[in-house]
Amino acid sequence: MIKPSIFIKLFIILALFPLIMGNENCQIQQQLMDMLNQKIKPPQGQHDIYISHLTFMDPTTGTSIFQTEAGKLINNAVINGINQAQKKNPSFKHNAAGHILEDTDANVNKLVNITFDPNMNKGDKISKIIDQLMDPSNIDVIVTGQYFEKGAIVDVRPLIIVKKERKIVTKVAQYKKSEFLCSDPNNPSMKVLCQGAHDEISKLVKELLEQL
Repeated sequence: MIKPSIFIKLFIILALFPLIMGNENCQIQQQLMDMLNQKIKPPQGQHDIYISHLTFMDPTTGTSIFQTEAGKLINNAVINGINQAQKKNPSFKHNAAGHILEDTDANVNKLVNITFDPNMNKGDKISKIIDQLMDPSNIDVIVTGQYFEKGAIVDVRPLIIVKKERKIVTKVAQYKKSEFLCSDPNNPSMKVLCQGAHDEISKLVKELLEQL
């Protein structure tokens, strides 16, 4: 797409063209003709940002919730949030070819072991996550989070790990258990995230990515 400023320049040139033709000695003639002859270049595109996601962790037990019902349902909301962010910003690339950190139990557990290692400070943890997970997969951002239950309350904390700025950014949502897991209206024997919880988790993930 050509920038509006270029259209303005072309309009001025065309408006002054009769003046140019009628006064060959006018000094502005050459300047305007030089402008007209310049190659019009499209604006430089944004650099792609490669994103992968990993299943949430439970900080209470220091384990992955990869195999749990809640973990799989939260993943659906997270992916929905990433997709929403991609629609708004085409430079976001989720699990693009050659830029994928697989959401496997092994990779989540590797992240868990680093995250909850009491012998490392935050900076060392980020460095190790970049070295062991992000660089080998050629990605810029990990979307993940923490999930734990406190009595009748469910605490969900989506977060992003950003390689370039070497930072972790998070958001928090809390739900009553009855407002978190609901029966699937199409199959009452199955559980799904309640619509409000699903939509809010997606929204929080989208908002986190929009901060990049």
